[in-house]
Amino acid sequence: MTWGTLLVAVFASAAAAAPSSPWGEKAYGVLLVGPDGGQDWKVLTDLVRKRLGKDVPLEAFTGPLESRGLQKALDRLQTARAKKVCVVPVFLHSASMELEQLRYTLGLEKLPSRPFMETWGMTGRVVARVKTKAALVLTKPLGADPAVSDVLLERALDGRRRGKKETVLLLGAGAETDDENAARQADLEAQAERLDASKELAGASVWLLRPDSKDRPRQRADSEKALQGFVRGQTRAGPLVVVPYLLSEDGTLRQWRRVLENPFLRWQAKGLLPSDRLARWAVERAQAARGEADQVRFKDAGQALPPQERKR
Repeated sequence: MTWGTLLVAVFASAAAAAPSSPWGEKAYGVLLVGPDGGQDWKVLTDLVRKRLGKDVPLEAFTGPLESRGLQKALDRLQTARAKKVCVVPVFLHSASMELEQLRYTLGLEKLPSRPFMETWGMTGRVVARVKTKAALVLTKPLGADPAVSDVLLERALDGRRRGKKETVLLLGAGAETDDENAARQADLEAQAERLDASKELAGASVWLLRPDSKDRPRQRADSEKALQGFVRGQTRAGPLVVVPYLLSEDGTLRQWRRVLENPFLRWQAKGLLPSDRLARWAVERAQAARGEADQVRFKDAGQALPPQERKR
């Protein structure tokens, strides 16, 4: 054996013995995007990082969607040599203006979300898209995923009383528009259907408290009144536990408790976060996306809403 052959064999042996990441040599990175920050989000991020391992770069963005923060997160992933970034939106609903705006900001939609731009008073502005050399894949949000059912069941059974099985009321925030509210309702009913099949519960129902809208200035009051009547009927039939359909408690739960001042209710104070089950969900989403084709992106700097869209 020549010295050259020997050196090749030694280096090949060392390379084979070196630990390898299933993601390749830092070819992939993960970007978590969520609406809520705080300690619950930090715990989730730490759980996801632990599951991914040190070879997979991870960044997290929370709060109102804006290009600058997302750009910084993607820049850090590019510095970490990520050639492809799996963006995992930790959003409750399968359809929302935030998801639409995220798609636009990443270059996956031509125009920004009109409801989002209207809400933030930016209908005449051009919101910049992010720029990155890395390929991007945006995964699906939580929506009707069974992982959410697992956490909701865990929350419902936490602190349960002995005796009769409890019925669960999944209480969530509705939307102004009928279309978006119907999408949220479908997500929540899918979760309730799985809980309804649990032998540890008497059943499950859902309610979305809707806010006022321009066309329906009393929509919130009507929704609250209808909920109060629904809950009175439910508590007559047996014990009821209210499980909030929230990522984290942000003051919303306190408002809901004022609406339902009923001594026969048991309230679960925790949202979905933090949860090791949802950390596993995020990692599974990212791992599934690594083999997907790169998503086609618009490469322009950004688009404004057409004039006719601004006046709707």
